[in-house]
Amino acid sequence: MGFLDIATEIRLKIYSELLVLSEPIQFVADYGPLSPPLFRSRRDGLYTAILRVNRIVYGEASSLLYSNNRFRFPEVYASTWSAPTRAHIAPFLNQVGLQASLIRHIYIPFPTFNYPLPDKASLHEAHIENLELIKKTCTKLKTLELLIPPGHSNYGLDDWPIAAEALNILNAHIRTIHSLEEIIINFEEYPEDDPSDDLTKKMHNIGWTVRVIRLPKRVWISCDDRVEFDNEEDCNAYDNEQFRMEEEMEKEKEEKEWLEEYYRRRRDPYWKNDSDYD
Repeated sequence: MGFLDIATEIRLKIYSELLVLSEPIQFVADYGPLSPPLFRSRRDGLYTAILRVNRIVYGEASSLLYSNNRFRFPEVYASTWSAPTRAHIAPFLNQVGLQASLIRHIYIPFPTFNYPLPDKASLHEAHIENLELIKKTCTKLKTLELLIPPGHSNYGLDDWPIAAEALNILNAHIRTIHSLEEIIINFEEYPEDDPSDDLTKKMHNIGWTVRVIRLPKRVWISCDDRVEFDNEEDCNAYDNEQFRMEEEMEKEKEEKEWLEEYYRRRRDPYWKNDSDYD
């Protein structure tokens, strides 16, 4: 009796155990290349080797992999200050090809906005292209989650008149993804912080679901990864002291090497041109 002789319902349960996670499948990216490759932040939990058994198994199992999982994508910082950060999703969607049409749930970072004038907001072309790609490839997408991390540098959300306009612009582009049933905004906040009431009310009014995700108490990690601090000032002071000590050690090392070279040349009878050491 072979694997394909097992009842279809049982095979689907096996596929689910191997390929469907309770947590989102989270991707990360290196920030060196212009368009860095994506890789999973955690390698455990998914057993994709079963997809290579044969074409029948691949057809049955791959639909569960893409339709029953939630996919979370990172933002990648541009090489120039004037370019926007954006959700780095294109490499994945291009790689999976037609399978992207099975995806139902995606997490991406909340877009940033451009302002040609101080009183006017506009969505950068890079974000429009991202949403258009999602619309084109993820034709059965049901849920789109947008993540706003703590301390998110987004002037469109800091200034309320601009924020209202910016949210309307973003909503107009998102609503062109006609398969969407739910748009969720996730605010990641430290215990002492809260998003603006005006901002969250506006998001509710345009039909978005707003969630506040409470993070553990914020800590600052020293540059040598050895010490945790509960405030930024002490962390910066520690880092500055470490830098000062490293500079002193480097200076002492250079002086020692210089002296060693000086005395080596003084002892060398064949070294004639030593005027630089006098």
